[in-house]
Amino acid sequence: MIAKKSQKIIRTDQWSLKPSAPQQLMFAETISVYQRACKFLTSILFTHWDTIGSLDTKEAVTAVERLMHQTHKNPNPKYKIFNRVFYKLPSYYRRAAIAFSLGQVSSFVTRYRDWQCGQSRKRRDAKPPLLTMGANCYPALYQGQCYRLDSLEEIQIKVLNGKNWVWTTVGIVSTRNRHTIPANKQLSPSLIQRNGKAWLSVPFHCKPDHKKEVNRVVGVDLGINKTAVISVVESDGTVIYREFIHPGRECGSFLGRAS
Repeated sequence: MIAKKSQKIIRTDQWSLKPSAPQQLMFAETISVYQRACKFLTSILFTHWDTIGSLDTKEAVTAVERLMHQTHKNPNPKYKIFNRVFYKLPSYYRRAAIAFSLGQVSSFVTRYRDWQCGQSRKRRDAKPPLLTMGANCYPALYQGQCYRLDSLEEIQIKVLNGKNWVWTTVGIVSTRNRHTIPANKQLSPSLIQRNGKAWLSVPFHCKPDHKKEVNRVVGVDLGINKTAVISVVESDGTVIYREFIHPGRECGSFLGRAS
């Protein structure tokens, strides 16, 4: 019998940060702007889901940007107000918000269709699912564009200081150990702030060690009022070890040791 190969899995570490009071305010402002952008983009995506829903992620991001991001080549997007409301929002924050909103709308559409078909209803009067608009989402940070990490003692993060997007350096208080495993691949962390604390939620693509092939099995043949037989058998049926256990003898031996 051969063990199944392990698949890659996602595991998340928490890296605690030590921001100053002004940095806490900038983190709060950055997260607030990101969440409002996600809410805005979710409404756009839901409105145009009939045309966007069939696209892959890269194509969908491009299609959404054509709808709301004003550039020299795209001077009159349908939702040009986005650039005025979210002035100078960094492109990678914008794309992270689009990716998050894509997932939200896609999940809602799937759950709503299941509800309509009755697949997800436990009761006949079950209420339909709701589309959450930017709730409990936190900005994903792309390396080089949204964060810079030169050591495990401090990190630079691009944040909003009220008027402009600037780089701020904040200390890292603690990490875990998944970043020390060469086989693990670090993905984009998220900046989280809650109850006066701030940290990075750092996901890793982990590749567990494959289990060795199992070529032997152990079997026990229990007799009735007789000796039991333990056998070790190879995968080809060869018996490589056998031992007989007599209940009376084993119990007597055990009682003798106990006394």
